[in-house]
Amino acid sequence: MEAIQSFGGIAIGYWFYHLLTQPLKFKNKLPQIKIKALEFLPSLKIKLKNHIIHIHHWIFLSAIFVVLLTITTGFAQLLIFKSFCVGGIIQGFTYSDRFKIIIKN
Repeated sequence: MEAIQSFGGIAIGYWFYHLLTQPLKFKNKLPQIKIKALEFLPSLKIKLKNHIIHIHHWIFLSAIFVVLLTITTGFAQLLIFKSFCVGGIIQGFTYSDRFKIIIKN
């Protein structure tokens, strides 16, 4: 049962972020939400004077995954959420700009 939850969560996470991050499909339909220099949608970005820091979804999903591993007593607890994060992280690594975090203005 745990294997089914794991693979299902990974597949759903991968699929969800694949749809959400497609620039020509769903991403352009999202509203732009920002407060001063912090943009939440369609991408998570922090605008500085001469640079933009782009927090890719695989970065914050990695942080969430580590927090989930830390606060739970076993890997099977919250397994669907952990595997969803892993699926999103894997999907994030498929992009060529995956390590391009600091961008010059």
